[in-house]
Amino acid sequence: MNQIEPDHTPHPPLLRLILFLGKPLGIAFVPQHYVQVLYHMGKYAGCKGPGLVYYNRLTENLGPLVFIGGQINEYSLDNLVSRDVVPVTMLVSATISYDPASGVELASVLTRIPRKAYVSIAGTYIRWGLLAAANQYNAAELTQFEVRSQIETAVRERVNDELKFLGLRVMGKLRITRVELPDSLRERHENIAQRRASILAGAEFHPAEYRRALVAEVLEHLARGDSAESFVNFGDMLEAYAADRQPDGSLGAQPAPPRIIEQPRRALPDKGATRPEQQPSPQDEKQPTPRPKSRL
Repeated sequence: MNQIEPDHTPHPPLLRLILFLGKPLGIAFVPQHYVQVLYHMGKYAGCKGPGLVYYNRLTENLGPLVFIGGQINEYSLDNLVSRDVVPVTMLVSATISYDPASGVELASVLTRIPRKAYVSIAGTYIRWGLLAAANQYNAAELTQFEVRSQIETAVRERVNDELKFLGLRVMGKLRITRVELPDSLRERHENIAQRRASILAGAEFHPAEYRRALVAEVLEHLARGDSAESFVNFGDMLEAYAADRQPDGSLGAQPAPPRIIEQPRRALPDKGATRPEQQPSPQDEKQPTPRPKSRL
């Protein structure tokens, strides 16, 4: 039985005198942040302390000292599945305390184990609470401060309710200090961030590259959703997507519309067409000249 003993701090003279005279009478002293297990006729009978305690030396005896202060520990919890089925790793910091008076049913067992076991038991329930809470958000939302604050509050309340029968509880606030995404998803977010930063970089960004970046972002958006299986008008969808994602004033002045100079059309003779020949009218036909009379 590996019990952690308290620091041997020297007591004041009066306290030392009381303990010297009262030890045969059943007077003992329990340090701060500790309680003393008491056995009555060999059975667990609760805990006493801290401070001066009295027990009957004929029927009772003292057991081990139990640390009831907070123990700060950091948990590295991996394979926490988000709503979009992405395994995420979280680093959680929590302060665990144990009170035998809150879990009387199992106090006879928990008071005999080392205090490091309390941290291990609480870590199992913290992992269970995070599995239930992280499954309500996707991997990108888990990196946001507002979402992490909601998860911290929900996990702390749920874990304390589940640990109540053991006498364990999470003291103070439970903090999510780090969220690690998979390497493939992290590289994907970095590429998207770099692409958007390039779009917002300057006004001389070429329109063809801007359109190419928007096409790539639309294709990635379709690949993540259910719309990739449907037939859509890609031109109309791209124009609507570009209008929604147009940065406000980040690209400077918009390029002027192309100048169109209207010129009158020149009528060119159609050489290929043939005109139908006009038939001469009867009036235009020449009358035959009369034959001169013979002088004979």
